[in-house]
Amino acid sequence: MSSPSANPVSNSQTSLSPSNSQSHSMSHQDVSLQTLVQHLLASKRSLSSINTVWRANEIVTSARAALEESAILAARTEFLRGGIAEQVKTLRKVRGGIESVYKDGQREFKEVIRTLDHANSKLESTMETLRTTMVEAAFRPIGEEPRNLLDFVDEQGVETMRDSLKESIRETKEAQTEFDSSILSFDDDLRALRTSMSTSPKPDSSQSKSNLLSSPIPEHLHTLEGHAQEMAHLLESLVKHFDLCVNAIRHTEGGYAAVRKAASSQPPGAEAVSVSGVMNAENDPVHEEAVSEEERKEMLEVLETDAAQVEDVVGELRDFLTEMEAKHDIILDYVSSLTTKYTKTRNAYDILEGIGARLSGYMIASQDFRIRWEETKLQIHEQLSDLESMRLFYENYHASYDGLIAEVYRRKQCDEKVKSIIKKAMEQVDKVYEADMKEREGFRLDVGDFLPVDLFPGVNTPAPKWNFMLADGQDDMVGHVPELDRAVVEAAGRRERERRRNDR
Repeated sequence: MSSPSANPVSNSQTSLSPSNSQSHSMSHQDVSLQTLVQHLLASKRSLSSINTVWRANEIVTSARAALEESAILAARTEFLRGGIAEQVKTLRKVRGGIESVYKDGQREFKEVIRTLDHANSKLESTMETLRTTMVEAAFRPIGEEPRNLLDFVDEQGVETMRDSLKESIRETKEAQTEFDSSILSFDDDLRALRTSMSTSPKPDSSQSKSNLLSSPIPEHLHTLEGHAQEMAHLLESLVKHFDLCVNAIRHTEGGYAAVRKAASSQPPGAEAVSVSGVMNAENDPVHEEAVSEEERKEMLEVLETDAAQVEDVVGELRDFLTEMEAKHDIILDYVSSLTTKYTKTRNAYDILEGIGARLSGYMIASQDFRIRWEETKLQIHEQLSDLESMRLFYENYHASYDGLIAEVYRRKQCDEKVKSIIKKAMEQVDKVYEADMKEREGFRLDVGDFLPVDLFPGVNTPAPKWNFMLADGQDDMVGHVPELDRAVVEAAGRRERERRRNDR
């Protein structure tokens, strides 16, 4: 806007236009009193735009507060996220350690189960061998039902040991179930924390490390402050234009009455205008210093030019405010998003605190499982040792039965040899006996008629009859050695030779 040269009323003659074009010059006679009054009323209405300036000031103040709040929220969020990220790393390491304990336990348990299955399979195989090995009928009383080797041992010990192993396995599975429940709870906590953190995404890597530089608020605030200053200047122009209108009315005869009348008789629907406090009796021209025709002409030219721009200025103020409101909404939305991120990050931190309170329980569960498994594993290995000892006993039992068959066969061979010797001896004895009887009879025939009988009472006694029997009154049935089939003895021998080859 431009101003005329200094004169008594120059303070009220600032123009809204950038320059005073001569094409708009007119004499004071061309501007009627009615026109001046309308310009005054329109200028008075335009001053209501002060509300937009107030609102602009409120927006700037709010934006400055938002800048401060956003900086605090961003700093808090970043601090919390950094702390949570470090704690999450620690939690993952703890979870990895717990997972190692669990996997080691699972692997060792599977190995123990495989060892148990193998040992039990070997025991079952040995017991099946005993079950299918029938005791030779020659070893048993006549008429007894056929019996196998397993019938002569107590199987209850095996069943008791198996029950003990089953109980150890049940306790291990129970410990695993409890540990599983603890691990699942830990995983649920980590999943909840991960979900909570994912709802509050990290800033883009392309953004600056400084939250202020990545924030849109400083740029918008700079624009808002510039708009507010422009609006203040425009409002100041409207005020000066109004002052110019008032000054023109003051130096126009009848102006006061015309303004009062026009203000009180606005057409229907028109905005009411109050001129109270603006125009009063003291405004009468008689109280004002007179102005020259040249000054009045210049004043009216500026007034007329500025009056044509009042609506444009008011519209410009509204446009400025509209743009400021939009940028203010962007700022508030950004602060709201920061608040949401901070709230979600805070929720994640609360979840982290809960995990921290339960973490000792998860670690204790891991330690309990490891201790219980070590104790159970030791117990199972002892039971495995007992199981193997029992299998070896059964193996030796079966081997001893084969040895019994070989021993009976050896004894039978010995008996046969003795009997063979006795038979041969008896044959020699019988020959001696017969020879002795012949000699005795010959002697009797030769000297019997001449030798008195009472000289040797035993002279006519027949030769003694000799025989073999068991010594010391042994019962022949007790010492009887049973007869075994040749195939049975040979089968036992083959099994024994097979054992010896396997033991090498």
